[in-house]
Amino acid sequence: LSNFWGAVHNFAPNVQIRNIDVAYIKRYIANSNYTASQLNHIKAVLNGVFDYAQELRIITDNPARTTTLPKSFLTLENMQSVTEKYREPEELNSLLKELYKSTRTYRAGGYWLNLCPLNGCRIGEAVAIEKHNYRRESRELDIHGTLDSIDRNAKKELTKTISSYHTTNLTNREIEIIDEFIKLNELAASTNPELSDTDYIFLNNHGKPIQRNAFNITLQKANQRLEKPINKPLSSHIFRHTLISMLAERNVPVKAIMARVGHKDSNTTMQIYTHVTKNMKSNIENI
Repeated sequence: LSNFWGAVHNFAPNVQIRNIDVAYIKRYIANSNYTASQLNHIKAVLNGVFDYAQELRIITDNPARTTTLPKSFLTLENMQSVTEKYREPEELNSLLKELYKSTRTYRAGGYWLNLCPLNGCRIGEAVAIEKHNYRRESRELDIHGTLDSIDRNAKKELTKTISSYHTTNLTNREIEIIDEFIKLNELAASTNPELSDTDYIFLNNHGKPIQRNAFNITLQKANQRLEKPINKPLSSHIFRHTLISMLAERNVPVKAIMARVGHKDSNTTMQIYTHVTKNMKSNIENI
């Protein structure tokens, strides 16, 4: 069990596992300085350790599974960092205009960046989408897998979480973007016989699934070319959070937003939602 204990640092180094109870774990949590996400990870590891101990009949009950984590509260520090988790629509539009200027970037850059804030899927989930996952007539798109888009030889795997495995309803603009990708792929295949045959939809100019690191580099270079570069973190992932902000402005319920973006943990969704709705109230007061 040493590898498991290493993952949770110095948890109970001199205590026999059969002597650890819920009270001990709660004291450990109360005396720690870990973030909510770190505590979730630690608890998941402890669940596995105690489950294994139960299988070996060292213990009869799993104290980790009956231990509840404290609810995380949105602090001032967290509120100040929320704006770093998504980009405003005007920031998105300035990048889109720049990406659409060049044939080298308008496909993998422009079209993908246009789709992400509308659908909310992760880039790995998007590049794993195949033609059979797209049902134009019923306006549905299955998010049923992921590709490690850093690895050129990546194989399709299950989504990051169970909640990420879902089907989304498509807007008119999403349908336009997907149809355009399919047409571009067909055109490229008809003019370049060396391209490999694939059912994946979101391909780059070389007929390969878009790679996350290549996209992020393209995004950052486009930002540098702007008259007023965005002085905030930019990545493929951050723009899916832009969808959360846009839906919050339309008063879409949190649970519906979580279902759309495939969030299991409401922490990030709630942080952005609370920040946006607070700004909306402030704007009303200033009328």
